[in-house]
Amino acid sequence: MVEDQIRTELDEVLELNNPETLLSRATHFGTGTPDGYLNRQIETSEGAVIAGIRHLGGDKDKPFIFIWPSFDTRLIKNVIDEITPHFSLFQPLYYNYWCRPEKNLKNEQVFQQRFIGSIIEMTKADTTPLVPADDYWNWYEAEYRDFHQQNPEYKYRIPINDRETMEQSRQEGLLYFFMHNNQKAGLIAGEQEIFLGKPSVYLNEILISSSFKGQGLANRMLASFVATLEADYFNCNIDVENIPSTRTALRSGQKIFSQEVFVSF
Repeated sequence: MVEDQIRTELDEVLELNNPETLLSRATHFGTGTPDGYLNRQIETSEGAVIAGIRHLGGDKDKPFIFIWPSFDTRLIKNVIDEITPHFSLFQPLYYNYWCRPEKNLKNEQVFQQRFIGSIIEMTKADTTPLVPADDYWNWYEAEYRDFHQQNPEYKYRIPINDRETMEQSRQEGLLYFFMHNNQKAGLIAGEQEIFLGKPSVYLNEILISSSFKGQGLANRMLASFVATLEADYFNCNIDVENIPSTRTALRSGQKIFSQEVFVSF
């Protein structure tokens, strides 16, 4: 099952090598040719890696190198000089990889963490019926606009989902409003996936309206959402600076599975 999961996640990385995607990225970021955005296999003195250029939060001014090694992530630092020449045109600011928490021995900068929970074991107490969110986009967009106006430093770090992503959640029946005092207090969305060979749901949005923050409603909204799911696992990625969401995940019974690490050049 673990090998199948690795293969699935590797396929997702290599999907970015689709010619249309490469052309779209080159056009959008305006640097280099489509081939420069390939995720490529590079042989190093420690072993092979898959590496490709990325941009933090889609910010053109924050390029970095994503690295997936075939060896212990703690050895990446030994071969980074063998990898960076392939992406020198982009002048990357960082390199990046995912690892288990116990592998981050030097306490490198963690950007986000992946949480995993067994749905049967997760907290489902104090639930409230959720309302399917059919007419959601204007409300959702306005909430993010307000959030980014109040917190401009998070515009690229915590971006709004695109409409296609949210529509996929809606079509899968995994997009809901959370109501409080007959008002829209929050929105939650997920998407179906397979994790370790089992049906799973990935949480791609959990948002409390600015008018209702600080009331502990996120815990109840998440519990209410999990109670509706017919799957084995639940997982999500949370920005390490998002302390409220991190606490909500831990209280729900999820555990940290892996960390996304950034290292500056």
